[in-house]
Amino acid sequence: MIHIQKLIHDFLIRDEDGNVEGTVRAIDGISLDIRPGQFIAVLGHNGSGKSTMAKHLNALLFPTEGEVLVDGMDTRDESKLWEIRRRAGMVFQNPDNQIIGQVVEEDVGFGPENMGLPTEKIWARVEEGLQAVDMVKHRHKSPNRLSGGQKQRVSIAGVIAMHPHCIILDEPTAMLDPSGRKEVIAAAHKLHKEEGITIILITHNMEEAVGADHIFVMDKGRIAMQGSPREIFAQVKELQELGLTVPEVTMVGHLLAEKGLQIPQPVLTTEELTEAVMACRGGKRK
Repeated sequence: MIHIQKLIHDFLIRDEDGNVEGTVRAIDGISLDIRPGQFIAVLGHNGSGKSTMAKHLNALLFPTEGEVLVDGMDTRDESKLWEIRRRAGMVFQNPDNQIIGQVVEEDVGFGPENMGLPTEKIWARVEEGLQAVDMVKHRHKSPNRLSGGQKQRVSIAGVIAMHPHCIILDEPTAMLDPSGRKEVIAAAHKLHKEEGITIILITHNMEEAVGADHIFVMDKGRIAMQGSPREIFAQVKELQELGLTVPEVTMVGHLLAEKGLQIPQPVLTTEELTEAVMACRGGKRK
C-alpha cells in the first residue's frame, strides 16, 4: 500500500524578505513498507518528524530526495495526485479545519461530489460513510452542535465516502477529551476490522498504539524502533531515552516486576495485568 525509499525532506528557512537562508532536515533517510489492511501506529515526540512523514503519504508534501509510492503511484507524478489523495485519505488534528458543510450529511458528501459522481451515488456514499462511524442519527445536525469526538468522526466519514484504500489519521485525538478520543480510536479499529481499510495512526498517545499490528517509533526524522506493540513496549528504558513513555498499565507491570513480582513483560491491558497479579497471589480472577 505504501512504499517509502530513502525519503529525505528539508524545509526551507527564509528571511523577512523571503530569501532562502538555509534548510532544516525533518525527514532523514526513512525507508518502510506498509501492506494493505495493516493497522500501523507511528509514535514520536513533538518534532520527531512523524507528521511530516504523514503528509507525504497523500502528497501534501513532496520528497526532497527519495521516493514515496502510494498503491504503486509516485507522489511526485502530478497526473496522479487526485487519485493518490482519493486512495489515501487524510484526517487532521483539528476537525474544525476539515469540516466545511453547514449540515453533517452535506459535509460527508463534499468529496464524492467533487469526484463528479451522480447524485444517487453521492447519497449512497454519504449513507455508507455515516454508518461506518455510527453518525447516521446526526446527519441533519449542524457540525457546530457536535462534540469534538463526533466532529472527528464526521471528518472520517467524509474520507470514507471517497472509498479510500488507506486512511491516515494525523494525531486525530490531540484536541479531544478522553471520551472523544475513545470514540475516534474505536471508529478507526472498526474500519480496519470490518472494512479492511489500511489505517495509519500518527500519535504521541501510547495507549492508542496498543491495538496496532505494527509500530514505527520516530526520532530526529529517522525510524528509531519498529516492531509489534508487545516488542516495542517491552523496551521501557529505550523509549524513555527517546523522550517517550509506555501505556500506564504497562508501566505499572514494569514497576511491579522491578519489585520482584513475576509479572510477564510487557502487559498491554488491564486484563493482562489483573491476571498476572492474581497468578502471583496463587489465585484466579473471578
